Amino acid sequence: MKIDVHAHYFPLEYLDRLDLYGSSHVTGLIRRMKLDSADFSGLEDHLRNMDRSNVDMQVLSVSGQLPYFPKESDAVDAARLGNDLYARIVRENPRRFAAFACTPLPHVRASIEETRRALDELGMVGVTTGTVVLGKSITDPAFDEFFAELNRRKAVVFIHPTGGALGSQLIESTRLIWPVGAPLEDTFCLLQFMQADFPSRFPDLKIIVPHLGGFAPFLAARLDQLQDHFLPDSAVAPSVQAKYFWYDTVNGNPAALRCTRETLGTDHLLLGTDYPFWRDDAFKLCVDYVGQAGLPEVEVSRILGGNGQKLLGL
Repeated sequence: MKIDVHAHYFPLEYLDRLDLYGSSHVTGLIRRMKLDSADFSGLEDHLRNMDRSNVDMQVLSVSGQLPYFPKESDAVDAARLGNDLYARIVRENPRRFAAFACTPLPHVRASIEETRRALDELGMVGVTTGTVVLGKSITDPAFDEFFAELNRRKAVVFIHPTGGALGSQLIESTRLIWPVGAPLEDTFCLLQFMQADFPSRFPDLKIIVPHLGGFAPFLAARLDQLQDHFLPDSAVAPSVQAKYFWYDTVNGNPAALRCTRETLGTDHLLLGTDYPFWRDDAFKLCVDYVGQAGLPEVEVSRILGGNGQKLLGL
């Protein structure tokens, strides 16, 4: 069974609701790329791509289209709409789709309540968050209560870049927000989780970092050598802490996958495609390259589905 844990779907009704409460550069990107769908019509393309690459199930999430608004009622309304729309997709296609819930952060108590509704009533398999919430890192102590509840539930949390370029005008002006800025967000977020001591404080939380962890596997030795620059003296080496997290395989480069495997092993690697940003031939590449990287067949099987089944209880 092949399970794609990193896939997105953009209902037009949800994007309209986000724009009602505050226009977003990211919703504009989705519209310009014509990735929004009305009346669930876009699911046909999902299924066509999945069938072409023998992907059995996609776990859908809202990508950077997160319902994060200063006004709590706006954030709650948008989050509930997004989760209701995703729950309908899963209910009507239970063998092909699962979903990660969105929450109305930065409003912690409301986010805990929506998490309860999404996981207990709507049957979602985890929660998605951005790397940044209205200018605050997702690792900020302001969100500790939220993560404590997710840890109590032993929940899965899928992290996703927000497209904010980490506040870098240089990244933005050179149009490298998504080619470089997104994996840089992944890397920063992973290291900030370490700085906030998530592996020790929330040992039952299961955090998925996208895009093979950004640049972190490639930089593992450097991070260990320079850990005194960003971690306390008592901290465990970053290369060891990194094994607490899970990673999806959105990348497409066999050499990058081999590097990640040699650095972190394969027990916490999960198939991801970033559909619909990677679609058609790019989607097929994202699936096929896992089996073309020279890894043992048993490890390929775990990455393509076994690890995901176990993690998500599918």
